[in-house]
Amino acid sequence: MAIKGSYHRILLINPPGKVYVLPDGTPAHRKHCTPPLGLAYIAANLLQNGYEVQVMDILAEGYKNEIFKNQSIMYGLSTEDMLARIEKAKPDIIGISVLFSFLIFEVFELCETIKRHFPYIPIVLGGQHPSGAPEDVMKCDYVDYVIVAESDQSMVFFLESLNGRLPRSEVPNLYYRESGEVKNTLLRHTPVTKGMGWNYYNLKNAGIPADIDKLPFPAWDIFPLKDYWDSEVRIGGGDVVRKRHAVMISTRGCPHACYFCTSPLMSGYRGYRMRKNEEVIREIGWLVSRYDIGEIAFLDDNFFVSKPRVKRLLKMIAAEFPHIYFHVPGGTEVNALDHEMIDLMAEANFYKVQIAVEAADQGVQNSLIDKKVKVDQVPETIDYLKSRGIETRALFMIGFPGETRAQIQKTIDLAKSLDVDDFYISIVTPLPGTPVYDECIQKGLFVDGFDVNKHRYSSAKIKLPDTTPDELEQIRRDVWQEVFNEKRKKMKSIAGDRLRQFTDVRDYERAGFTILNNIPKSASQGNKK
Repeated sequence: MAIKGSYHRILLINPPGKVYVLPDGTPAHRKHCTPPLGLAYIAANLLQNGYEVQVMDILAEGYKNEIFKNQSIMYGLSTEDMLARIEKAKPDIIGISVLFSFLIFEVFELCETIKRHFPYIPIVLGGQHPSGAPEDVMKCDYVDYVIVAESDQSMVFFLESLNGRLPRSEVPNLYYRESGEVKNTLLRHTPVTKGMGWNYYNLKNAGIPADIDKLPFPAWDIFPLKDYWDSEVRIGGGDVVRKRHAVMISTRGCPHACYFCTSPLMSGYRGYRMRKNEEVIREIGWLVSRYDIGEIAFLDDNFFVSKPRVKRLLKMIAAEFPHIYFHVPGGTEVNALDHEMIDLMAEANFYKVQIAVEAADQGVQNSLIDKKVKVDQVPETIDYLKSRGIETRALFMIGFPGETRAQIQKTIDLAKSLDVDDFYISIVTPLPGTPVYDECIQKGLFVDGFDVNKHRYSSAKIKLPDTTPDELEQIRRDVWQEVFNEKRKKMKSIAGDRLRQFTDVRDYERAGFTILNNIPKSASQGNKK
């Protein structure tokens, strides 16, 4: 039954995409076009509660529309098309998801544009960045509300409050203005960790779903699935082996609390929750039967950490869906991958995995990375993955506060020594709402000119004891250039029919871009940093 009230028609927006262009004209990372799972869950909960919901995925629906602006390629619907969509939708309220800090400036511009044309429509922001810096986000005059953490249920409560059916004090995790002052509804709970403008709450007080099996399946019927399937680069800047692919989760949260990670902000402090394996199987079957899906990516924060659960699930998947391909694009916890797990992955068509090594120095692991990867086990784990035909990539980070040049070199040497199909080295990025961000503020570790609204994972942000920011960026760049061609040429499709094979590095980097080759040299070489 449809909701009757002042606020019953909701428009959910996924913002445009953004790729920074390096001074030499190379994109800092690939384009991507990932179905926004969080928005799909919010939409499903709103629909279940009688609200009318529409979705505008600016990125996906305008994937081929690009402009060069502020040394970055922006891609998505044009301003004119976006405004026309809002005019047609006639929403009572607009919700915008902001996953990445480097997009917040563009989201503020988006809010300003919307408010200029539709000043009467309230705008609420959610996602990782607003959850980490809610008070800063509320400083933007064009943002009316912020909801922090997982918003499946709190968005429903928020609308019930706007419609006068629930006191505002009962809405979890809400930031709002009252007489010009920013207030919130979190003050009734004591945080586990209190940060600078953010807090970690235990699961009981986090205001998020405790039993995620009770949530409805994501509302993919109102999302532009064909746009995700037709894009050149898909899940998180990666590739797939089946065009009709989907994303889902089997768990939420993580039992760890690494000091650079935003998971505790969204999902509670160590707020790890598992779905019943039977429910996971039921959703896979629903995706396959309803949308003819051939490949699924699990977007869990830490898919493999509960070994008994995962081993049972892999056996069920292998028996029920032998024709479907699976992968986990997020970093995989190395400590969870024993031989039995890897054998079961191969049997269940888990054809690709990304190993989250992070740092090679065990001291850095033990003091800064809560997963405490057993570095000495990494080579053997990778060798066994490769022996079972699983495409294996590795993730590393350099530039932790206090990290020495010798420790950085140790990570570089390990990355180059491993027999992986590919590896990625990112520079530690202090995200708002994490302990590492607060540490950098308190100790004055941010580099000169640091701007949280201009985050790039390839640029140095932290002052190190014996490595300059330029040197750190050059180390990363040199390793990338040295190994990139060799590693890419070794990549093979496990399924034998990957949608698109790349034999040229330049082609791989630039897949999906339409204007990159037309950017004037003077522009691409401007703003050198």
